[in-house]
Amino acid sequence: MSHNMSVGRLWRTVRHLTAEQWVFRFICRGKRLVMRHHPMFSRRRVERAADRLPLADPTSAVALEIAEIVLQLQMAVHGESYAAAPEGKFTLLNRDYDFGGIDGVSWRGEFHEGNNPLRRMNLAYMGYAVPLLARGRAADLTAIRRLLKSLDVQNAWSEPGVFRDVWNAYTASHRLINLLSGLALYRRAGGPADDAAQTEILQHVRFCAAFIRANLERDLQFNHLMKNYVALSAYAGASDESAPAFGVLQDAVPKSIRQNILADGGQAERCPMYHILSMLDVRILAASGLFPETWQPDLDDTVTRMAAALPAMTLADGEIALMNDSWVGEAPRADSVIEISQTATIERITETGYVRLGEGGDSVVFDCGPCGPDDNPGHAHADFLTVEATAGGLRFLVDSGVPTYTAGEARNASRSAAAHNGPRLAGAEPIEFWKSFRVGRRGYAGELDLPETIVAPLVAAGWQSGYRHLGADVRRAICLWPGKGMLVADLWLGRAEEPVTSFLVPSAWKQEGDGTYSQSGIQLTVNSLAGDMSDPAAASHWYRFGVEQSAHRIDLHPVRENGDAQTAVFFAWSPEAAVPDTPFLSGLFDNLAAAIPRPA
Repeated sequence: MSHNMSVGRLWRTVRHLTAEQWVFRFICRGKRLVMRHHPMFSRRRVERAADRLPLADPTSAVALEIAEIVLQLQMAVHGESYAAAPEGKFTLLNRDYDFGGIDGVSWRGEFHEGNNPLRRMNLAYMGYAVPLLARGRAADLTAIRRLLKSLDVQNAWSEPGVFRDVWNAYTASHRLINLLSGLALYRRAGGPADDAAQTEILQHVRFCAAFIRANLERDLQFNHLMKNYVALSAYAGASDESAPAFGVLQDAVPKSIRQNILADGGQAERCPMYHILSMLDVRILAASGLFPETWQPDLDDTVTRMAAALPAMTLADGEIALMNDSWVGEAPRADSVIEISQTATIERITETGYVRLGEGGDSVVFDCGPCGPDDNPGHAHADFLTVEATAGGLRFLVDSGVPTYTAGEARNASRSAAAHNGPRLAGAEPIEFWKSFRVGRRGYAGELDLPETIVAPLVAAGWQSGYRHLGADVRRAICLWPGKGMLVADLWLGRAEEPVTSFLVPSAWKQEGDGTYSQSGIQLTVNSLAGDMSDPAAASHWYRFGVEQSAHRIDLHPVRENGDAQTAVFFAWSPEAAVPDTPFLSGLFDNLAAAIPRPA
């Protein structure tokens, strides 16, 4: 039985892959086998390809423009820790590592990452080199040179796992962009000339370009493949002459943009963190100057559309909603990239599937979209109809965030419906997860149109189909009264067994009594208007990757009306907030039941 279920799960996963993905999965795996078993031969091939490429010029105007974009990112990620890198000290995804000196760095050591090498990859990205070299100090240039030497020595292609971390195309793409940008900033800062060090670093960058070109991630596609193209575009744009190897970019980059960026400006994988990172990538592509005049305006328009989409995924505290594998600290703050409106607004990106209601410091981001692109839903969580919300600029409903990328109990729990602020069925999942990034059966979600008769300043509603295989249809309405409170109403139609609504309130909000919490002079009351509300239970969330923080978990168990299950909860943060009355709720639930999906 378990074998059949496993086969079924595998089929429900792979049937969504495109023909191109299938072909390149075999090609990419074949290349890795050859590189692993014939490392010297494979490396010489890449070296010969690198020798045919021009050496990039870090003093070029293109390199400097790109470097400014990259510096914004790396200051957000490494701004508090990069200065310690020459001492062999690094902060990688919120964990500190002290190797006792630059020559003691262990590239293949223990990084507390289990079966996913994300921290080892982050060390090999060398993002810390960008702000470090921007200081224009000779000692920093020497430190990066020594780091590269140890990277090459310790990561021979015969080493087990090296093509999963230090020498995969995604990591090499990051390293190319960061080292080239770091050198550009070093030269601009007037750093002392060291031709030998600079040449060695540029030769490594050129080797990375050749490696990426030979190992494009056409099996994964989406943000990985786009990062490959961004790296190659940055290198080609900073070169004095073109090379045949870069000819692929003219057609491949527009195709990659269309795959990654939806018509409404949202990032296709529906991850707010990757949305900001992709915005920076598109800016690098635009800055490269490689593309014909006919395509350049489209690149500029893409940046504009992405900037216009970001507010729908941003809360009033200036940071992104932590949905679908997002966390804080991996990208610049949203409010450093765009301006967040303070007026009463509804921001909607329907194709991506986010709605934001907000005014001033009060806001809610509502996830009412699919789990991700069918052919790459790896960053999806079971967060259909989930919300994150602020009152007075303070986040009072939080997403669970990301504790780890390593497959196992913690990863599974963080992706589950129970870890999010949405309506669900206990003991069932709307998405079939397995391993770290695999998705089998998957549900869908979208907006609902409610009539204008609902008397609330800002209203949104959505549906999800993740439990239809169990006979249940789930719907949610959000009503926001800025400066006063927010209503969340959930409706389960059909055979809904063990329905439940959960909310995570961060422990920064101190519990003062039944249903009452306070922080920084704001008092929050939680009123159950339909359903039984449990006493708060201890829970966790991960606002930053791998950093556990405590939270209060509140569960609501529905009442039954005419066979349908209903919950309604009103969060109030002003004494002037009027609790919605029974006629309002009855009308809202009637409208939810009768609503039809919004057209895409």
